[in-house]
Amino acid sequence: MQTEHPAAPRPLSSSWLHPSRARAWAARVALLVASVASVATSMSGPPPVVVESEPGVLSLSPTSPTARVALPVRMFVPNGSKQTVWATMRAPLFVKWTPDAPGDEAQPIVKAKLVFGPRPVKESSSAPVTAGDAGAVRFEALSDGDVCQLEQPCEWEAALELSLQDATLQGTVDVEWRMVVEVSIDDTEDSAPDGLEVLVGPR
Repeated sequence: MQTEHPAAPRPLSSSWLHPSRARAWAARVALLVASVASVATSMSGPPPVVVESEPGVLSLSPTSPTARVALPVRMFVPNGSKQTVWATMRAPLFVKWTPDAPGDEAQPIVKAKLVFGPRPVKESSSAPVTAGDAGAVRFEALSDGDVCQLEQPCEWEAALELSLQDATLQGTVDVEWRMVVEVSIDDTEDSAPDGLEVLVGPR
């Protein structure tokens, strides 16, 4: 009669790491993740430069169904720069309708164009506006803008054009507006050019 002996314990798999080795691998992974995040951040480039105009109000009515405002835009570096930047523009709009007759249920729509730079102009439309403060709406006019090589100053005229879709409405539509220029710096640059100035509107 043979006596069976218990099997010898199997050696631990090489894939099981000693706690100290596991911590070392965790540290390496954390360092790798941090390095990737750092590279991604450095590749995103400096933040854009944003400049706003003074606000204003344009009024539309059956007798004046269109309105336009134009502002000069100037960008320069006092001593010049070899950097090239991209300038885009938007015009946030707040539309309020005051009908001549209380209780008028008409819902005017305002259309807007923002002309800035050489690219095709996009037309934006508001949602239907109902009377009073509660019926006011917000929307934006947008422009793709233009490139500026900062060795020389860049100058444009930015024009906001508004129109009332239904000119038979009886009342006044007031549109609060402002123009916002956003200057994007190339991803390969560490910062905006020293002394960069962006002016929107008369100086």
